[in-house]
Amino acid sequence: MKKSRFVMAAAAAAMAAPASAAVMTLTSVTANGANEFSFTYQGTLGPDEGVRSGDRLIIYDFNGYIDGSIFTPGADVVGTTELTSSSGLVAPGFNDDPNVVNLVFTYVGADFRNTGGPFSPFDFDGLGARSTFAGKIADAFFTLTTKNNPDGLPGGSNTAIYTLGAVTVPAVLPVPEPSTWALMLGGFGLAGCALRRRDRRAAAAA
Repeated sequence: MKKSRFVMAAAAAAMAAPASAAVMTLTSVTANGANEFSFTYQGTLGPDEGVRSGDRLIIYDFNGYIDGSIFTPGADVVGTTELTSSSGLVAPGFNDDPNVVNLVFTYVGADFRNTGGPFSPFDFDGLGARSTFAGKIADAFFTLTTKNNPDGLPGGSNTAIYTLGAVTVPAVLPVPEPSTWALMLGGFGLAGCALRRRDRRAAAAA
């Protein structure tokens, strides 16, 4: 896919992003029933970061996505999905699979922490979606946030910060090979024999 000028600029900005840039963590996987699992995420804004309307978070390749299941903590964040995120970058070592849904969380509220920083890190949570898979695998995330310092200087407050990283997403649990099943069954058999021998020895001693 041909990179736009926006993406090229994002690449340059990402290289200059502060070490305290946003991070994303999978906080829980909850079973809702047969073949339905809720993946819930928490993020952290670094001391130099705030958000303005239009800033966003993308979690790439959310396998097994259940239509309409994306959720957010409130009206200030809108959740949507897309197959290819042309405005985002992918962390090295990962790809944006055009056949797998990306989760997109867009901030639509009032300016928050976009000037006057740095501040203490800020946690936000309640983001996620449901999947038909319970397994876990690492994939990429992308954030566009807003720098909050220094005020009044070029490259300071109200300029964009782009962050790339890795986050856990759903994956198909591997089905054991026939040879693995044989080893497992053999192991169970040996364990059963050992227990029976122990029971006989205990009975004889009694």
